[in-house]
Amino acid sequence: MRIVPTATAVAMALATTACGASDPAEPHPEAKPTAHFTADHPVARADEQVHVRLEGLAPGTKVRITAGAEDRHDQRWAAAVRRTADEDGAVDLGSRGTAGLLERMLPTGGRAKKLIGSGKTFSYHPGPPGRQRAYSVRLSATALSGKDKGERVARRDLVRQWLTKGTTHRELTVARDKVAGDLYLPPEGRGGDSAKAPVLVFGGSEGGNSGTYTAALLASHGHPAMSVCYFRCGKDSGRPNGIDSIDLDYFTRAGRLLRKQQGAAPEKLAVMGNSRGSEAAQLLGQRRPDVFHDVIAYAPSAKVNGPYLSGTTAWTDHGEPVPTGPIPLDRVRGTVLAVAGGNDRMWGSAASAAAMARQGAKKLVYPDAGHHVNWFPLGQPGQEGGRNGAVAATAEADQAARSSSWPRALDLLDS
Repeated sequence: MRIVPTATAVAMALATTACGASDPAEPHPEAKPTAHFTADHPVARADEQVHVRLEGLAPGTKVRITAGAEDRHDQRWAAAVRRTADEDGAVDLGSRGTAGLLERMLPTGGRAKKLIGSGKTFSYHPGPPGRQRAYSVRLSATALSGKDKGERVARRDLVRQWLTKGTTHRELTVARDKVAGDLYLPPEGRGGDSAKAPVLVFGGSEGGNSGTYTAALLASHGHPAMSVCYFRCGKDSGRPNGIDSIDLDYFTRAGRLLRKQQGAAPEKLAVMGNSRGSEAAQLLGQRRPDVFHDVIAYAPSAKVNGPYLSGTTAWTDHGEPVPTGPIPLDRVRGTVLAVAGGNDRMWGSAASAAAMARQGAKKLVYPDAGHHVNWFPLGQPGQEGGRNGAVAATAEADQAARSSSWPRALDLLDS
């Protein structure tokens, strides 16, 4: 059977203007039905649900539906399900079934595949949003029964956007901006009553600019956002290679720059930190209440820990070491939200969330989830949950935690 794609691949540079991606026209009543995918949101934010159906099959046909995408290293990731067409010749994945495919993609080869089952963290990373505003997921259907057995009978591309139409990006450098990272802004025109909470985002011991996808999505939700790199930022950045004497003034400088951006409600500036970064996020809320309002801490620690990988102290404040030990939260001006997994094998983030709640924080603890409850749903397949070495142990629960907690975080930022 000849394959008739229902949507062409959309060039990444033009993804945000791919308004022409639409479902195919209805076939002529006398024409032989052709298998095809339909989608209610063929172009959508990377954290947005999409409802997919496969139509035009012979009733009872068994098919394998595969979702595949390439990462920044041109390595393919994929996930597949098997289904049987109903009496109307359709397979309805719905939004939950489609999400399952997006969430379960794993590398099909190369170095990343070797990490499956290792207990080490790995995750799908397309090109960074500053260079690739969206990525494409190809859906394909292969017949497992009937006259077309073994043949691919349909395919379609879904465009998953980090940056929607009108959002902007600017790279930040220490030399020019006194901070390393990426600034993402919503479309121009927001201001006054329509201004939203700006959000400063950063990760943990992985280093680098790990919050960049999250910051881009926040801008697509209308929030001026900055992903800041505080260590392992590149040889020309002037930043250290470990969590060693990282001064809170560095984050404060970034926050003040973000408060000045178009569309920002400066008095609502929030800070969002993951894992080791949760320590800095809480310290900023506690020690800089004149700058920061809300604190969102993923897989948190309720105390200041020592340096990583080496050094004398992890954090400093105006050059003075911040002592290790519990982090008070009594001076935080806004809300503290702690998100943790009960099966966190990296450290006791659930116990930390409980300790934070005793100081008035709101906590979201997901009993079966691991360490990777951070950020948004649907776009981070492959992460392992901890040292038990099995993807299946927490990966599904981590995805469920992100699907549940991300809307709660957005609600807090919009309040």
